[in-house]
Amino acid sequence: MQIIYRFFPEVVSDNDMNYFNLLKGILESVDELASLEVSKMPESYNFRIIPSMPKYTNMIIQELTKLHNLFHLKMDMSKSIKNTSVIIYRLKNDG
Repeated sequence: MQIIYRFFPEVVSDNDMNYFNLLKGILESVDELASLEVSKMPESYNFRIIPSMPKYTNMIIQELTKLHNLFHLKMDMSKSIKNTSVIIYRLKNDG
């Protein structure tokens, strides 16, 4: 699995790293060849997940939904997932 981190400071909080590790584990359990790009913006984290094959898209979305519901996190998800098979979502940054 390829992971690209953009615009990150040298020090990242433990909670953020724990979330990224959970996300990586979920993605690898569904599609070990997927790509993940995480961009740190001033008020949010932007995520771009590219499955290795379009057939994994729905399974990844289901697992993402389970994870975010478990921790009561709100995802702002892109509406063009069906056309491109690329999953794009945003999480607001609390700090």
